[in-house]
Amino acid sequence: MTIKITIINGVCQGDHHTVGQEFIVEHTTPAGMCLGAWNASAPYVSALRFGGNFPWEKEEGVATIHCPDPKGITLELRRVK
Repeated sequence: MTIKITIINGVCQGDHHTVGQEFIVEHTTPAGMCLGAWNASAPYVSALRFGGNFPWEKEEGVATIHCPDPKGITLELRRVK
């Protein structure tokens, strides 16, 4: 199962990411993604890859999370069929 991660909001304090940047997760950490954003995303990526959904999200197959940096970026994780 493929997961697309899109930076949808915020400013990366480490200058690693910009709004609109996309990553495709197939088997491992996507190239170019900082470890802070990946560590925040990984549990949600695993759930989405195995068919999980989150009851607080408006759409199935989607998770919206925030980087651990409180001034950082917001990421949308989307299951791609």
